[in-house]
Amino acid sequence: MSKLINMRGIEIKKFRAVSSGSKTLNEIFGNNGFSKWLNEHRHLLKDHMYEPAEFLWHEGAKETWGHGQNIFISAIKDEVTEADVAPYNIFEFPGGLFLVATGDEKDSADLNETINCMMGWIKNNDIFEYGDFPKSGMCNMPNPDGAFDIALGIAQQQIYLPLKLRKK
Repeated sequence: MSKLINMRGIEIKKFRAVSSGSKTLNEIFGNNGFSKWLNEHRHLLKDHMYEPAEFLWHEGAKETWGHGQNIFISAIKDEVTEADVAPYNIFEFPGGLFLVATGDEKDSADLNETINCMMGWIKNNDIFEYGDFPKSGMCNMPNPDGAFDIALGIAQQQIYLPLKLRKK
């Protein structure tokens, strides 16, 4: 199986990002969380046209998703220093190959179906296997609260599963 049906394969280049560090979702997205800090420091972040240069991933076993520790990163401009991002840290995202598909964050059945389809593709192709980083995969929201999502009553979540070439 090599066709990408309702998915895409991408390569993300290495980049520098500000990192939330390992935190709960509330510590990242709550009232005084990392996302609030990001909104107050947009001048440090790299601009994008439509794909956000930011990712969220879970640290730990699948059974603790949504309850355990997570890391959120957002790409920063080249001149940004550790002092600029304090109390957070600069993280070197290593880049890599990813299988990407979109599901509705508001619909857990849709998200599970999307991930199962992606995992099936990875299992049944003869070129790639599941990658090493981040082990849980990662996600982002292409247009949080944007006109498209509001009109459809959905919340698009892009899911990125790491890939690596199969050993021959």
